[in-house]
Formats: sequence, structure tokens, C-alpha cells
Amino acid sequence: MIRALIVGELRDDPQERTAKNGTPYATARASVPMGDAGRVSCSVVAFNETAVTRLLQMRAGASVALAGTLKVAIWQDRDGNHRPALDLVVDEVASTTPKPKKRKSTGTSEQPPASGRGPSDLPDDPFTDLPGAGDLDWMGA
Repeated sequence: MIRALIVGELRDDPQERTAKNGTPYATARASVPMGDAGRVSCSVVAFNETAVTRLLQMRAGASVALAGTLKVAIWQDRDGNHRPALDLVVDEVASTTPKPKKRKSTGTSEQPPASGRGPSDLPDDPFTDLPGAGDLDWMGA
């Protein structure tokens, strides 16, 4: 058993399925970068309730991190080339796309600087408000 964490994008919308015993599960395909070697496709299946729910909330193109048990195999394409095959049974699913931050409405179109001080509030010499700055002899001046 190989425990793995992969980060990639969903190639298509995840599909909800039902096992013969009535238990729901989800399947998907993820495209995973392999550095300079391009990308590899990974088949994904989720059985635990939390992973199924999270996976089904995502859509094609979503950036995801998936953790679970990995099975590695090799398959041969129509041209006779050997290709890697990855099958991941996920138990943890997370979106790696950051959520946009909500801006507070101030009633004006201009946001104040992050420091809380505007450019006119800054001293001409930024070192004058340091403790003991008046006592320093900068470069013999």
C-alpha cells in the first residue's frame, strides 16, 4: 500500500455512483503535473462520506489536493507506448484554489493603505520617529 498526496486539476466533473449494497461513492479523473515530463492522469474514487461529499462539490478544472491509497500500473496505448496509470482511493479531499477575500464596504471607492496611514501622514524622514533618532550622527552629518 502506498499512501499518497497528489495535487492537480479535475479533468471533468466528479460522478456520483451507487454500489450494489446501496452505498454512494464518487469517481473522477485528475490531471497531475510531473515536472518536465508533462502530466499524468489519475483515476480517483472516494468511498468515505466526507470525501464523497467534498469531491462532488467540485467541478472540472478545480485545483485539488487528494490524499489516499495509490496503486501504480503501466498500460500500453494504441501506438504501443507504455504509459503510467495511477488509481487513487481518496479519503481526504481539499480545494487548493484560494477563496476570494470579501472586501468591506467603506462607502468610498478608494481603500485606505494597509498600514492605516496615508502618504501625507508619513514623515519626510522615516527615521525621525525611531527612539533616539535625533541623537544619531548619520555618516558624520
